[in-house]
Amino acid sequence: MKPYDKNFVLNKIKEYDEKINSNIIGNHEIFKTYNEDKVTEGYMYERNEEFNINMPDLEGNDKYWMRISPKEVQSTYGIIKHAHGRVGVVGLGLGYTVQEMAKRDEVKEIIVYEIEEDIINLYKENFGENKKIKIIKGDAYKAKSETFDYFFVDIYEYKLTDKVVSDYVLFNKLHKIEDYTFWGVEHFLLSCRYEEIVWVYIPEIWMELSKKAFAALQQSGYLKYYKKLDEKLVSDILQKFKVVLE
Repeated sequence: MKPYDKNFVLNKIKEYDEKINSNIIGNHEIFKTYNEDKVTEGYMYERNEEFNINMPDLEGNDKYWMRISPKEVQSTYGIIKHAHGRVGVVGLGLGYTVQEMAKRDEVKEIIVYEIEEDIINLYKENFGENKKIKIIKGDAYKAKSETFDYFFVDIYEYKLTDKVVSDYVLFNKLHKIEDYTFWGVEHFLLSCRYEEIVWVYIPEIWMELSKKAFAALQQSGYLKYYKKLDEKLVSDILQKFKVVLE
């Protein structure tokens, strides 16, 4: 089942491998990695599975930003499918998520906040202009107030930290947002202990994303390879969310 269907994942990676060229602009570089690993780190799981394919990577300023990999395709599948109306995105990366969102009829406009001009220029070299996508070069935390139907923060480098809480507070104060999401929200919620999460108000969009991600893992047979996040880290972040979500 999508997003864990291997053919779906392979086809998406191939599609963007063809669209994205290796390039260097300023301090940022796009390069291709031919994946020959015997173990695949997917979204929320790890298993023996080979994906012998080129995968575009982005790094710069001593940071590894992202790779269009099984983990990237799987982790953004639900986020992309729920995008609607006027969408705000923090973090452009290689452009995979915003390009996929722009394909949806339900999405009318995408405002992308990206602080690194090199990343914007690399993106434009590959994708050019899209009438649905507007990129704002600057600090997303200091942007002018806007109204969004859907908002996605994707600046966490595939890691869970308590920054997801402070960002939730800041962006919801800065903007009027109907549905707020962040990278890894499903893995975070599915790693929470029932006796703790039952006492916390969880936004409906987060619950829906998590239920669908769990069902997809289960139906694909990947549930037995599921990797839970650190229990203490998850518990601490949940308690911080409890305060701001009430």
